Amino acid sequence: MGTDSDLDSLDPVAIDPNPNNPRKYFNEDKLDLLRTSIQEVGILVPLIVCRSVKEHRFVLMDGERRWRCSIDLGLATVPANIIETPSRLDNLLRMFNIHNVREDWPLVSVALSLRNVIEETCEHRESRLAELTGLTRSTVRRAKRILSLPEFEIELIQNEAHLDRNNQVHREDLYLEIEAAESVLRNRLSEISEEYGRDRIIRQFAAKAEEQSLTAVTDFRYVGKLLKMMNEGYIERAEVVLAARRLVAETSLSPRDLFEEVAAARYEQHSLDRKAERMTVELDSLTGQQLAESLRERLIGLRDSITRLLTGS
Repeated sequence: MGTDSDLDSLDPVAIDPNPNNPRKYFNEDKLDLLRTSIQEVGILVPLIVCRSVKEHRFVLMDGERRWRCSIDLGLATVPANIIETPSRLDNLLRMFNIHNVREDWPLVSVALSLRNVIEETCEHRESRLAELTGLTRSTVRRAKRILSLPEFEIELIQNEAHLDRNNQVHREDLYLEIEAAESVLRNRLSEISEEYGRDRIIRQFAAKAEEQSLTAVTDFRYVGKLLKMMNEGYIERAEVVLAARRLVAETSLSPRDLFEEVAAARYEQHSLDRKAERMTVELDSLTGQQLAESLRERLIGLRDSITRLLTGS
């Protein structure tokens, strides 16, 4: 990437937005604050631009919010550093370095920009993509999961990325939970995946958020809990398949409510099973030791409770 630059004053109308910037929307409240600041003290940090293939025009590399405000305010000129025109890949990587390091990008913007890097480099390894972009491997992994969603869902996320988190319905964390739940269904219940298809399952799950059927995006984790209990023999597979069909078909049904209906009582047994397993190990470790009187009494009471439970008396 070229680092040499010339500081100049440019007409903001002669500057075009960067076509490789996946960030399409900006928070209007924050733009209002920036407009007020620019009115009071001007633009203190110059924009970064490069020369366009179009004569007498420039392409924005950094400072889109300042540039947008300058247009809105009708400024005659803006301070700008003119740098050497980068290659497309250098352009993409520069934007990662500028935006993602200095301010938090929405994950969907990171994902879309990462997709451009993957297309440009044909590189899919998480470790290498992390090196190229400066992202953590965890962020690369989450971004690739967003990219695995149907394009329609990605557009819904992107269209709300400029809103405050509390006003977003199609949030990235919602779709990460949906993607994980769908993946569990596909891997454990192949008949559900074959019957509905991945895109439809994701759409039906997203509709639960749209219809406010969820108490939290983490409700989708009950899908994994339900299937884990099936694998461990607490619920018959046929019963879980029927429950999964309802979960996909009924957008008003939350995973949490389905779990409470189908598996809550048996989940208590599952939890007790794990506790009994741990207690057995701990009791075995006490063999040959002198027991405290209080512990002895507690164990005698526990033995009596177990006997009543097993004999039904």
